[in-house]
Amino acid sequence: MIITSICSGRWVNTEKHRTLLEMSNDDYAMITSQDDIRINQDSLFNEGISPVSLEKMRTVSPDVARVLAEAVMGQIPAFGSQYKIGELSLQSITGSFDITDGLGKNYHLSFEDDFIYVAPLEFKGFFKWRQTGGSSPAYIIVSATNENLVHLVTAVNGQPLEMRYLQSAYFSHELRRHVRYSGFTSKIKDTGIQIDGNGRPYNVFAQIDNQIGWSGDKVVGSIIVDMQIGEATRYDLDETPDFIDVVQPMALTKKLIYKHYDLIHGFINWSDQDRLRPNNLQTVYGQKECCYYAGLTSVGNDASTSGFILVNAKTGVGTFYKMSGIDENRAESAIQANEWTAKYPSYEVGNAVMYNIGGLQTYYAPITSGRKIVGHGFCSVKNVNIVGAGKTKEEAYAAYIRSYQMSLQQTSLPSDGKDLGGQILTIKKIRQEGSRYNFLFEEYEGKTFYAFSEITPAVRWIDRIGAKVKVDFRMGEDDLIPIQNIEEIN
Repeated sequence: MIITSICSGRWVNTEKHRTLLEMSNDDYAMITSQDDIRINQDSLFNEGISPVSLEKMRTVSPDVARVLAEAVMGQIPAFGSQYKIGELSLQSITGSFDITDGLGKNYHLSFEDDFIYVAPLEFKGFFKWRQTGGSSPAYIIVSATNENLVHLVTAVNGQPLEMRYLQSAYFSHELRRHVRYSGFTSKIKDTGIQIDGNGRPYNVFAQIDNQIGWSGDKVVGSIIVDMQIGEATRYDLDETPDFIDVVQPMALTKKLIYKHYDLIHGFINWSDQDRLRPNNLQTVYGQKECCYYAGLTSVGNDASTSGFILVNAKTGVGTFYKMSGIDENRAESAIQANEWTAKYPSYEVGNAVMYNIGGLQTYYAPITSGRKIVGHGFCSVKNVNIVGAGKTKEEAYAAYIRSYQMSLQQTSLPSDGKDLGGQILTIKKIRQEGSRYNFLFEEYEGKTFYAFSEITPAVRWIDRIGAKVKVDFRMGEDDLIPIQNIEEIN
């Protein structure tokens, strides 16, 4: 046993432990190379994290979501005496279904790539479990983008909910024990509840195997349990149902990231050469896939990042981006120090989450007071001085873009771009997102041009498909091209 334990450790099997985290690109070469391999990293970022509109941004934090869930739970005293709110799980959802809430009201819910928190009602103890017949009658939905959308769901498509397989159930109905009784004896980790596009609740378990003797935990599959009838089905990672976003446990993922970059030059690395440390993991969405994001800082440098990693929360495959910038803590401090936020000493800045906003790597954080959202803040990943805050997302975003444009005026434009002034172009398509106007021109296939009404007011009156416009811009390698000036000529 002693020999096996030693041989399973990372001091003996260093490379095996380091490569437990599967990567889609050669991050070792990118980190250790003395050459600048940051070329096209912005394009890779846009491929990995698709741009998000303001409406789809996650503004409700887990803490605020729990407060909202407790408020709707409090409307039904009978439930509050028997049940408690379980763990909240974040997921994306596409689908539509009819629900009945705890007050007997009927609603039709429709989602398209929306983000929601879901939590089951758990039993308050053994005697409550017996009194209720071992059945939980509801789960709670809290929108992650709209704090006014909260529902306690007691029936779906006319069928009352009867969830018998829960963490707080007893005997053969306790979830983990039920999975064991269903024939799955390997190591498992509960990753929470998720609902499908028809509103049916399932609980997800990660199936974990040791890859290196008695150690080297790695997720090799998923076990999905129907929380009403108890059916448990095992899937390989690449066969997990589409509606399931998260299989990889967050704690295990962070452990794998830590080992991957801590052992970059072996177990003994007295000088800490090229060693990186992950910051807090966050849940982000890219190309409709859920990912864990972590900024990576050099050992001894806690203020800025040397790059970041995205790990697919379903498959566990990571992608490294060699891009310098600030970490989440500095972004939160910058938003807190912004002139708008500073006017209200009682306001607090929530956890910053990274987004792709118009091709810009941006941290977004809700601003709260007493766990109520009272404002919004944005901060550039690459420049701590580019910040915007305001009462609404639109106001904060406009302030952020103004700050960004002012910083461009103070610095030279990238040398790899080409200035093209007075180009006569034909409008193929126009799409408005708040104060941002996106244009597709017939003369530039595959390129999206954009302008902000705060910077270029003329875009507000350009609304005709097929119109000829004169445009000034700088053409680079990216598919997103900022417009410096635009005017209609016919």
